[in-house]
Amino acid sequence: MDQKELSDPLNSVSLIKGTSMNNCNFSWHFKSFHPFMVHKLDLPLLFVLGPNQTLGAGLDDLTKSNMGSSGESEKMIQRLNDELREAREIANTEKQKCIELQGNMLHTFQPFRFSVLSCLHIQQAPNMHLYFKGVLEEERKGHKQQAEQSSKQIKHLQGQLQQLQDEVDVLREQINVSSGSRDELQKAQDEMKSLKRALEAASAERDRDVTAVQSNLATASKDLDKWRQTASKYEREVEELRHDLEQQSKQWQKTAEIQANELQSMQLECNGLQKECSVLRSDKQDMVNKHQKEKNSLQSECASLRAEKEEIFKAHQKEKANVQSQCAALRSEKEALLQKQQQLEQDLVSLRGQNTDLNSKLKVLEESQQELEKNLVAIQLQHQQDNSKLQTQLDEAESRSKALQKECEEAQMELSDLKERYEKTEQEKQTLTDQLEEFKAGMKDLQEKGSNTPLLLPVQAIVIGLILALLFWCFSAITPSSGGKTVV
Repeated sequence: MDQKELSDPLNSVSLIKGTSMNNCNFSWHFKSFHPFMVHKLDLPLLFVLGPNQTLGAGLDDLTKSNMGSSGESEKMIQRLNDELREAREIANTEKQKCIELQGNMLHTFQPFRFSVLSCLHIQQAPNMHLYFKGVLEEERKGHKQQAEQSSKQIKHLQGQLQQLQDEVDVLREQINVSSGSRDELQKAQDEMKSLKRALEAASAERDRDVTAVQSNLATASKDLDKWRQTASKYEREVEELRHDLEQQSKQWQKTAEIQANELQSMQLECNGLQKECSVLRSDKQDMVNKHQKEKNSLQSECASLRAEKEEIFKAHQKEKANVQSQCAALRSEKEALLQKQQQLEQDLVSLRGQNTDLNSKLKVLEESQQELEKNLVAIQLQHQQDNSKLQTQLDEAESRSKALQKECEEAQMELSDLKERYEKTEQEKQTLTDQLEEFKAGMKDLQEKGSNTPLLLPVQAIVIGLILALLFWCFSAITPSSGGKTVV
């Protein structure tokens, strides 16, 4: 428990303020309460001095007032009762403010839960849970250091409280000697008892609140673990999808390469077949020339055959793309040639055999060409289907990536809001620590002045006893609450 945590129960404390010697009036002032303390106290009463008064001045006023008449003491008691009523009214108002502050704290915890829920959808930001771990570890280290510093301060304050208790014992002996202030002492003791009971109840309720906050933090940590696990699952799914897309793209490239190789091989086969056809045609031309030399009687018919064959060759060279039409023309021409050659002599039998061989080879070429065309159509259809599937998968992946990016941006905005709220709370804690240091400096001045004063009168003893009892119970209420704050 460091200075920040010591400043939680009381923002600043002011002591009993004494007025002038003539009227001998006392006023009980509330400077400020911590919201939790106001909420817990059934009898919210603090005996405090004004910020501009010192202990020596207050004690001098008390000694002067004690020297007054009994009528003045009765007036003083009446005014003290009035101040007590006013203090209770102020405490009730502060209690309502505390309830409102607790509601605001619940609202501040709510966006933190929403920010953690949003982290479920951050599949493209795998380093976010590491950032949360680092922040939590830094906060734990800071709380440990604060606990070590606070333990040292508690020991120092306990020593001071022991000294104050010794002084209280001396004051009690002086109070027993004084008989005129017994009634006031009895009232002060009753008030101290009521304050003790109220502070005990406040400390018990504060402990219950701390346990409730710790349980809430435990549940929140469990929820964080679950959400981190789900985030890791989503990240693994994204990686698997990317791996599948890469494999599919590789398979598509392989199939495209295979298809290209097949097309090249088919083209080479077509070129080879075309060359064979040209060779066969040249052989046929040679055979026709030989028959022309051997048989002059058939020169006219052979010339017509050569003309028809030359026309076939020219048509085949010009119409390479339309192989089927050329083959049909060749079949019709070959049938006409066969009919004419049947009328020829037996010497043309060898020529007819060669023509039949050419017809069979041409049919084989036509069949192979048809098969190649069918294969090309099937390959094109498969290629189109693969492209459509890959395009749909890419579109889905892009849509999911855009949605994840939007969710990540929303989570970053919520985290920035939480950081701003955290900075505001740190500034409030710093102001509380500054006020506590001012109070400590005032207490030191009061102790120095109190050590130089003569023996205190009964009324002074009552006031100092009330102040010490109040401080003792305030620090006793602080000590159980420090553990809960370090956990937070």
